[in-house]
Amino acid sequence: MNYRYYSTQRPIMPGSYPKPEGNGIVTVYNFDNKTYAEEIQREAWGYIEYARPLGHFDIVNYELVAAKTKTLHLKYLGCDSWGRYVYEDENGKLWKNTDCCSPRECCEERGDTLNSAAGNDFDGEPDCFMSAHIAVEYIGEEEQE
Repeated sequence: MNYRYYSTQRPIMPGSYPKPEGNGIVTVYNFDNKTYAEEIQREAWGYIEYARPLGHFDIVNYELVAAKTKTLHLKYLGCDSWGRYVYEDENGKLWKNTDCCSPRECCEERGDTLNSAAGNDFDGEPDCFMSAHIAVEYIGEEEQE
């Protein structure tokens, strides 16, 4: 399986994409013009595929957008002792929203990046960023019953 990242800010050229050690580039493809990419639902200049997923900071630093390859369904559990929104996925893993001072629904709609909970503890510290290849679907209150 390859991991695809779209370049939405510029065509893919030397210096415009990360070269992590031990993660080979499989494909580089530039469109003739900035083109709407259905996979990410926005315009992009092209894409680059890697053999393994990129880290969060490589994606952010090079302004790339990952194509989603997996979906997690998250159920809202409540707020931890620091007021962070806590969710649980279908595998029992806990996720936290660390940078949302808005009502929960706004954060969910905006698509904020979530962090795992250290030790999978409700009040545990936020840990690693959720992989950029994961799409999130929030289960509504009515669907949780």
